[in-house]
Amino acid sequence: MHDLSEFLVDVLEVEDVGAYFPHRVTYHPTCHSLRGLHLGDRPTRLLSHVRGLELVPLEGADECCGFGGTFAVKNPAISAAMCSDKVRNVMDTGAEVLCAADNSCLMHIGGTLRRQKTGVRIMHLAEILDAR
Repeated sequence: MHDLSEFLVDVLEVEDVGAYFPHRVTYHPTCHSLRGLHLGDRPTRLLSHVRGLELVPLEGADECCGFGGTFAVKNPAISAAMCSDKVRNVMDTGAEVLCAADNSCLMHIGGTLRRQKTGVRIMHLAEILDAR
């Protein structure tokens, strides 16, 4: 079994999937992708080949968003504070879109982005790679 980015880059040896997405994007590498799957730069390598996409580095990218499975339920105040820090870093990038490859992170960060009425959209890596 492979993660999407791992499958594309390592198995198929494809980094340019022909996507076109003319937006300013920042990428959140999830805890699972960093620490569990050890995906490294595979997702950002794929994003760097998307035509029109401006990839903006995210300060504190390797820091958890605060969701972490049951962590958010057991520690709601800490979880919210961690997510607020992540959202502040996202806002500092000036990105239109926050991309990640984990739906739980996208849901958690996206909820805070919406509540704060930031206008930043969230998108899964697969959605951007499928954009034409």
